[in-house]
Amino acid sequence: MTLVIVLDLLVAVLLIATAVRKSMDAALALAACLLMIFPSQAQIPLPGLFDLTTQRLIVVVLLGLHLSVSKGADDGQPRGPLPLRFLLAVLIGWMLFSSANSVVPEISFKSTLSEYFDFAMIYAIYARSLSRAETVRKIFAGFVAGMTICSFFGLLEIYAGWSVTSIFPAVATRFADLTSEADRGARVQSTFDHSILFGAALAMAIPMGFFLLDKAKSGGQKLYLWLAQILMMLCLYKTDSRGPWIAAILSFALLVILGSERIRTYTGAIVMATVLVIAVRPGVRESIFNLYAATLDPDSPQGASYQWRYVLFHVARTELAKDTGRSIWGFGPESFFYLGLTTDAVVDGEMHTVKVDSCDSAYVELMMDTGYTGLFIVALLLAAALYCSFRGFLASRAPDKSIYLIAFVNLTAFAFLMSNVELWGWGQQSYMFWIVVAIAMSNPARLQVGRRITSPRLPDSLAFGAVR
Repeated sequence: MTLVIVLDLLVAVLLIATAVRKSMDAALALAACLLMIFPSQAQIPLPGLFDLTTQRLIVVVLLGLHLSVSKGADDGQPRGPLPLRFLLAVLIGWMLFSSANSVVPEISFKSTLSEYFDFAMIYAIYARSLSRAETVRKIFAGFVAGMTICSFFGLLEIYAGWSVTSIFPAVATRFADLTSEADRGARVQSTFDHSILFGAALAMAIPMGFFLLDKAKSGGQKLYLWLAQILMMLCLYKTDSRGPWIAAILSFALLVILGSERIRTYTGAIVMATVLVIAVRPGVRESIFNLYAATLDPDSPQGASYQWRYVLFHVARTELAKDTGRSIWGFGPESFFYLGLTTDAVVDGEMHTVKVDSCDSAYVELMMDTGYTGLFIVALLLAAALYCSFRGFLASRAPDKSIYLIAFVNLTAFAFLMSNVELWGWGQQSYMFWIVVAIAMSNPARLQVGRRITSPRLPDSLAFGAVR
C-alpha cells in the first residue's frame, strides 16, 4: 500500500509540473504513457466507495489541469460542442436505466459510474484539448513510450521469470480464476490483467510507432522507434494470443493499402523481417503452426477456446429470448458473471453441463448486460468514430491525414478484438481506445499545423457535434 501511495504522489506531481512548466499538451502525452504502465494492482481501496487506481488518479489530475491550466488558453478557433456528446449521454443514460433493473444493482451502478468517470471523462478531456497535429503526435509518442516500457517489463517476464506486478498488493481481477499458463505455457502479460489485453494494446500501439517513424527527423529518434517496434513485436508474439495477432495483421494490411509511402515501406520492412524470422527459426514457425492446428482441433484447449466464442453467442441469445424485457435492457452492467449461466458442452469426448464462467466477447457481455439496445448504442458509437476517422483521412492533406489513418486502423482493430475478448469498459486498453476516439472525432480543419483549410464537414448525423 505504501508503494502505491508513493507512486500516486509522484504521478500527480509529475503531471502537474509538466503542465505548468511545459504545456497541457505535454501533460496529455505523459498521461497517455502513465495510463499504460500501471497495473490494476496499483490501487488504494476505499471501503464502501471505490478503488482509487492510479489511472483514476491520473483522470482526476488531468481534469483539474484541464479546468485550470487550460482555462483561458485558446488557439483562436471556436471549440464547439463535445463530439459524440449525444451518443455518450444516451449510453450512460441507458446504462443507468439498465442498472435500475439489474439483478445486481449495486455492482451495476458502480460499473456505470466507472464508465462515466474513467472513460467518458478521459475522452472529454482529450477531445476538448486537441487543437494541433503536434498534440496528437505527442500523444501517440506517449502511448508508444508507455507500451515500450510495458514491453521491457514483458522482456523481464519472458527471460527472467519476474513480473512487475509482483511488487504490488494482490488484487482479484476478472481473470483471477484463469491462468495464462494452464493451456499453452507461459504467456507474457506485463502490467496488464491478461496476455490478450496486453496484445490488444500492442496491436494498437505498433501502428502509432509507424506514424512516429514517418515523422522522425533525427537518427536517434529513428533508432529508438525501431527498437521500440521490435520490442513490441516480440512481446506481441510472446502473448501467444490469436486475436491480437490477427488484429495486428489487419492493421498492417490497412497501413500498406492506405498509408503514406514511408509508412508502407516501414510496415513492409517489419512484415518481411517477421517472415524471415519464421523462415529461419524452426521453433517460431512450429509454435505458430501448432497453435493454428490446435485452433482447428475442438479437443484441444485452444480449439475449445475458439469454439467457446460461438457457444457464448448461442447462450446469450437463448437466455435473452426467455424474457422480452431482459432482451431490451439486459441484466444490468457487470452482471454477466453473477447470472450462474450453464450450457451443455463436450468435455473429454462426453457431453456435460458446464458453468459459463468466462465471457470471451465484449459484444456478448454488452448484449447480456445492457440488452440489444445497449449493444446497438455501442455499435453506433463505434460506427460514428470509424466513419469520422475515415472521412478525416480523406478530407485532410498530407502529412496530417496519417493521424486519421492511425485512428481508423486502431478503431478497426479494437472493434475486431471486441469479438475475441471482453475488453470494453475496463483496463488500460480502454483508456487508449477512448483517447483514439477523441482523435478520430476531431475536425480535420482544426489539426492543421500553421494553416487554415476548407475541408468537408463531418455530417452531424454521424459526428453528433464534431468539434469545429
